[in-house]
Amino acid sequence: MNHRKIDRRILRTRRALKDAMLALVLEQGFDAVTIEQITYRADLGRTTFYLHYRDKEELLLESIRELIDDLVAHIRVSNSSPILLAFQHAAENADLYRIILRGEGAYSAVERLRKTINQTIEELFREFLQARADVEPDLIRSSFPLEVVTNFLAGSLLGLLTWWLEERPPYTPEQMADMFRRLFLDGIRETLGFVR
Repeated sequence: MNHRKIDRRILRTRRALKDAMLALVLEQGFDAVTIEQITYRADLGRTTFYLHYRDKEELLLESIRELIDDLVAHIRVSNSSPILLAFQHAAENADLYRIILRGEGAYSAVERLRKTINQTIEELFREFLQARADVEPDLIRSSFPLEVVTNFLAGSLLGLLTWWLEERPPYTPEQMADMFRRLFLDGIRETLGFVR
């Protein structure tokens, strides 16, 4: 029983520190934010911060890792389109996505997100092709490198996500996913020689 209370308290503390950091980074930029500001905003002491994190970089990287792990988990268990899930996930976690896509903290954050999206898309694409191989053996008539296609898709998706989150046009995640899918699939069908 006591162990559960401690776990909840730790989770609440970490959540407060993450929320404070995200708000401050959006206001000032990552480099300008101090640990004192984070703890003040979270209404916690510096000692508490250092019980949980070595520095603000570790706090940001843990937030990013959790975000990416959560996105991949959603994609793995859902029957929905991965593109739709990406837009929905970005809408639900808009502040952290804005921070990552602006390059706040480290270039490695954007690169990790891009690589994760790319890897997930490539795995799903290969699974799709394998599942269709018996039914449609000539589904792809092109020898176009799959890694080029998946990197193009990941880069295009991140670019569109960045614009959508920063400019905040009046399009829902569903509308964005549909527009992205149509733009991407029309081009890829011709490039890869998809049989219609």
